[in-house]
Amino acid sequence: MASATASQPSPKRTVASHVPFADLCSTLERIQTCKSRPDKTKYFKEFLDSWRKFHDALHQKEKDVTDSFYPAMRLILPQLERERMAYGIKETMLAKLYIELLHLPKDGKDAAKLLNYRTPAGSRGDAGDFAMIAYFVLKPRSPKQGRLTIEQVNEHLDAIANNNVAKNKGLLKKSLLQLITQSTALEQKWLIRMIIKDLKLGVSQQTIFSIFHPDAVELHNVTTDLEKVCRQLHDPSVSLSDVSITLFSAFKPMLAAIADVQQIEKQMNNQTFYIETKLDGERMQMHKDGDVYKYFSRNGFDYTQQFGASPLDGSLTPFIHNAFKSSIQNCILDGEMMAYNPETQTFMQKGNRFDIKRMMEDSDLQTCFCVFDVLMVNDQKLGHEVLSKRYEILSSVFTPVTGRVHVVRKRNARTRKEVIDALNEAIDNREEGIMVKDPMSAYKPDKRGEGWLKIKPEYVNGLMDELDLLIVGGYWGKGSRGGMMSHFLCAIAETPRPNEKPTVFHSICRVGSGYTMKELYDLGLKLAKHWKPYHRKDPPCNILCGTEKPEMYIEPCNSVIVQIKAAEIVNSDMYKTECTLRFPRIEKIREDKEWYECMTSDMLADLRSKAEGKLASKHLHVDDYEPQEKKRKTVSKVKKIIGIAEQFKAPDLSSVNKISNVFEDVEFCVMTGTENNSKPELESRIAEWGGSVVQNPGPETYCVIVGAENVRVKNIIASNKYDVVRAEWLLQCFQTKMLVPWQPAFMIHMSPDTKEHFAREYDCYGDSYTADTDVTQLKEVFSRMKDNEVMPLDMIAELEERYSWNSCQLSIFRGNTIYVDCYAVVNEPRTKICGTTLSIRALELRFYGATVVSHLEEGVSHVVIGEDHSRVKEIKKLRRRFGKKFKIVSELWVTESVTEEVPKNENQYLI
Repeated sequence: MASATASQPSPKRTVASHVPFADLCSTLERIQTCKSRPDKTKYFKEFLDSWRKFHDALHQKEKDVTDSFYPAMRLILPQLERERMAYGIKETMLAKLYIELLHLPKDGKDAAKLLNYRTPAGSRGDAGDFAMIAYFVLKPRSPKQGRLTIEQVNEHLDAIANNNVAKNKGLLKKSLLQLITQSTALEQKWLIRMIIKDLKLGVSQQTIFSIFHPDAVELHNVTTDLEKVCRQLHDPSVSLSDVSITLFSAFKPMLAAIADVQQIEKQMNNQTFYIETKLDGERMQMHKDGDVYKYFSRNGFDYTQQFGASPLDGSLTPFIHNAFKSSIQNCILDGEMMAYNPETQTFMQKGNRFDIKRMMEDSDLQTCFCVFDVLMVNDQKLGHEVLSKRYEILSSVFTPVTGRVHVVRKRNARTRKEVIDALNEAIDNREEGIMVKDPMSAYKPDKRGEGWLKIKPEYVNGLMDELDLLIVGGYWGKGSRGGMMSHFLCAIAETPRPNEKPTVFHSICRVGSGYTMKELYDLGLKLAKHWKPYHRKDPPCNILCGTEKPEMYIEPCNSVIVQIKAAEIVNSDMYKTECTLRFPRIEKIREDKEWYECMTSDMLADLRSKAEGKLASKHLHVDDYEPQEKKRKTVSKVKKIIGIAEQFKAPDLSSVNKISNVFEDVEFCVMTGTENNSKPELESRIAEWGGSVVQNPGPETYCVIVGAENVRVKNIIASNKYDVVRAEWLLQCFQTKMLVPWQPAFMIHMSPDTKEHFAREYDCYGDSYTADTDVTQLKEVFSRMKDNEVMPLDMIAELEERYSWNSCQLSIFRGNTIYVDCYAVVNEPRTKICGTTLSIRALELRFYGATVVSHLEEGVSHVVIGEDHSRVKEIKKLRRRFGKKFKIVSELWVTESVTEEVPKNENQYLI
């Protein structure tokens, strides 16, 4: 690591003030560009070791060096510093700032590149990667050498974040200009990625942490404080032996997993469990020590200023301070921050267009903290205690105050029927759902499903009303979806007159989830040729939008209807309908409906009035599960006897950190691995790249991955339902960092739909009709051809005659079956004595279209004799037995025909 100020030492005694930002950028560039995972980790470790070594040397010299690796780590993992690095800047704003600060012509080519960074252009494949596109625009305009240290970069970035919070755009531009004028194009590329908080390194956050210190992941999971991780674990030889929840330090809360209603009793170990209402507010933890309070969100954001640092200020603390028992000096409580309406004495839902974190004191609503767990009381840590014990302690911490601080009501239950009844009650009360908790569960920060389960109506099939909406607009994707439409603007139809088709459509929501990558790709192909740029000053007259405008639009008659599932309909001024959908996702494309059969404004009004906007209005019945339950009980007895073989168990991928979105929303079933990549290794890497893994293929499975074929694979092939793909395709995706299109060489078996697609693109041997080929691919095509599949020569001759190809020189002997006499009788048995001359004649005959046979048989048209005529008499004797008489000719017939490029008359060469 270079020392930027060796000749002029900085007065600041920090490592970050000595290390050039260029050193970090060059390290990040090496990490990103290399394909080997071990090399990626090696480059980061070299930089880290260099930092620590320099830190130790500086400490010995200066004695009071106090900084850690944090100044560099916050730049390497900017997504973990959302609060401190809240720039409020995205790609479009950056593009406009660069155009302004660099004085680029607004109608120029470079300005267009920056503004339209999502639009596919050129051959570099940079669509959607703003930083890379900006790099090529900045390269001729930037200094050749950067002058900033890591500390100076952090100071400028902090200034940008502070000016963004203060809404001081002038100072924000000034800070950005200082970065631009003192940084190379490469440095600015990485600065942009730090500001956008997406470095695209191909290395997971967990990997970075594990290289830094073995306990870094655990400490960060508990504290969510990156600076504390870097400071406490600066020395890799010092182990963090006791990580626990600490007063006034934010931690990631325990989370719930999605429950399977059918299996709920088994998931609760067939014991009594708790049912709670699932509150629709903001998860919040409260830390109290005497008169001092702090509030943190589930992501570690500090909201103390909003809710009150003392009993003298805030929207909550003054109203709950006296509720705590006199014996309580300090405590940590976990719960949900809700908005309470004192007039109706009900809680408001998130979808009612309010933000609990920004509620004003003069609001008609009031802040209410609904507590469901206690983690510390009077310095005693309670995370290891079971939930039932923590509930007992919670009841002695404070006295509930209506509308200000509540204890979440719980009920004891034991059966699935009780769970279903509770869920139906939540539906009737327009609540989000229910929680099911194991009384024996300990509190595990940042863990999901360790005895806590959640059930929402949208998790259960058949309980939600679904909407059939028309796609009218699109938005270009980024990352793995670069170059394609990844999000869509959906609309309803203005109710037409009876027996008429709708002509005007009103926007209602933007949706970008629910589909698989295959579905997105297929939808993209279907709509690709119909997209048109959306001009805000000249919008299409038949598509009416609110403030939310698409980047591209499509004429309704060319579009498709999608079935949308959502939690509820809420008010919104962003869309023409003045409402939108909460948590919308695409369930399926309605191939059975025409574009004009989408939902109308009248239908929307009926749906909104039916259940106050909630889209869950149906009840779940115990009988819905009875048939499956009976079958399950029968099967379970067998399972107890035989168990589940290890190779059929679902892998535990909960600890895998995602490093890429290439396989986002893509479901795989890995049947077998390869010699160098086992099945669990492939499954783990799929999870790292954003995909999901199942052990048995289903309707959502993109494909079945196979390294080696076995009985299970053969059964899957026999079902003819799934695409079975070689594991080499998956490895190629990992290598190229993209979803590689399928080619015939990758396919072990194709489903009927895929087979139909390939039939349009490739011939029966897998040779593309349109794409150029190379020698390797051509050899693969030939290897797939079997001898018995080669076209017979008589068929070839017929084709040549039909299309006048028989005039070609290479067809002069076509249609003839010829025996070249290469044998003589030498004291029995017959011995092959074919000389060089006759061997050449045989090759010439075959080359020019003849069928050359190895022995005399019925159907031979000619026998070619060389200089040795000793067998002519014997051959003529044999000829008498043949139904069709052949001609015996001299080899000159062959040589002269070839020389003159036409078949000579055989009668001149008869023997």
